[in-house]
Parts: sequence; structure tokens; C-alpha cells
Amino acid sequence: MSELTAGATVSADPSTGFGLAGKVALVTGAASGIGRATAELLARMGVKVTAVDINGKGLAGIDVGDSGVTDVADLSVPRACDQVVASLLARERRLDILVNCAAILKRVPITEVDAALWEKLMDANLLSQFAMCRAASRPMRKQGSGRIVVISSTAAFNGGADNSSVYAIGKGGSLALAKSMARQLASHGVTVNAICPGGIDTPMGRSGFTEESWNAHYARNVPLRRAGQPEEVAKAILFLVSDWGSYVTGHTLDVEGGLLLR
Repeated sequence: MSELTAGATVSADPSTGFGLAGKVALVTGAASGIGRATAELLARMGVKVTAVDINGKGLAGIDVGDSGVTDVADLSVPRACDQVVASLLARERRLDILVNCAAILKRVPITEVDAALWEKLMDANLLSQFAMCRAASRPMRKQGSGRIVVISSTAAFNGGADNSSVYAIGKGGSLALAKSMARQLASHGVTVNAICPGGIDTPMGRSGFTEESWNAHYARNVPLRRAGQPEEVAKAILFLVSDWGSYVTGHTLDVEGGLLLR
């Protein structure tokens, strides 16, 4: 058996926290849904979490432990992304994990999308991810290690349901971003992967659905016959940012109950 190469890590037992204890993470979109579930799960694994969202009221109730920090910021503005990372580095001196969950969804027929709405959605859903990846990758390159996860969507593959075309287009861009960053950062010990959730039971996911239409949609279209829970996506993210995901980069992981079967 060959010796481990430089930068390779092994965590023997998930009860040890997947090698995450003491790591420093930044999770965006953390006021609700997948971002909140991810921030809280990482905190339970001993990670020092900075939870970021534009919704300060939503952040107020998040449980990121005694070492956790919340930061209210509008990440659709690249300068704010730089400031969030700079503030974290001033506190912690390093950044090990970035999870890009921040997004907004507007259900509008594509023929009625004007330039203002296009810009708003692309800035929030794609520009913010690019700016966060760019800012986070700088200290990670210097460290020679890091984990980045970009949240895309099954909408990137099926064009988006219920008039969410612009959201789908942005999420397609997220996949290209993850693959481009993965290729460029691999030699610096930084992995970059994408998660494609399907229908997840979040306030954003339920937008435009009644309770009856929501349940009927998943019973009809998803092999597992239900929507996913935010915690189920958070567990997939946990794998990718842990020592157990050390040889996975440029990958797209579907978490969608069999919706795509691709």
C-alpha cells in the first residue's frame, strides 16, 4: 500500500465528526432552509460556523453553538462578499469550508421577465456564488486546503418547473462555476463540488404551491413519493466538506429522491 500523498487525510470513524472539529466554515443563505440546516449540522460537528444571510431576523434564532457567528449581508453585491470573508479572517485567521446556499426564487413566465428581474435573480443566485467563491478561494489557496460546495438545483437540468426559468438558468451557471473552480483550485488542495437538490421542503421551495398541490406534485413525480427535508441535503454537504470527501472534486451530487435518475 502506498503512503498517503501530501494533503490526503483519513478520518477513521464518523463519531469523531468526520474530521471537522475545529474547522472554520462560512455558510450563506443560513436564515432558513438548506443553509440553516447545514450551518446547524456543521456546528454540531464542532465546526466554527459563520452563518450569513440578508435576513437578520431569520438569523436571530439559528443555533450555531457558542463559537458560531452570524453576519447580515446582501451577497448580491460582490463587495459585501469580500467584506464577509475579510471579517471572518480577522476573527479566525483561516477559512476551511464555504457552502453557498443563498438564493431567491421568483415564478414568472419567461416571456414576462424584464431586465430588472433578470438582473436581480442573476445577482442573487449566480453573481453572489461567484463572488463568494472568489473571496473564499484566496485564503484557501494560501493554506493549501479547503472545501467549497455550491448549491445548484435539478432545475439546471429540467429547465425549472412552474415558471422558474430564470432561476433554472442561474443554477445552470452554478454548475459551470463549480466545475471551473474545481479545475483551477485542485492543485492548491481545494475541492469544489455542486449539490443539486430537487424539491426540498423549505419556504422557497413551497413558493407558489398549496398544501394539496405540493403533496400531489411529489406523490406523482418523485419515486420516493415525497419532498426532501433540508437536513437530508445538509448531510450530503457534510460528506463533501469532510475528510471522507477528500478525493471528490468537480462533482455534481443529486439529492432529489430519484426525480432525475440520471
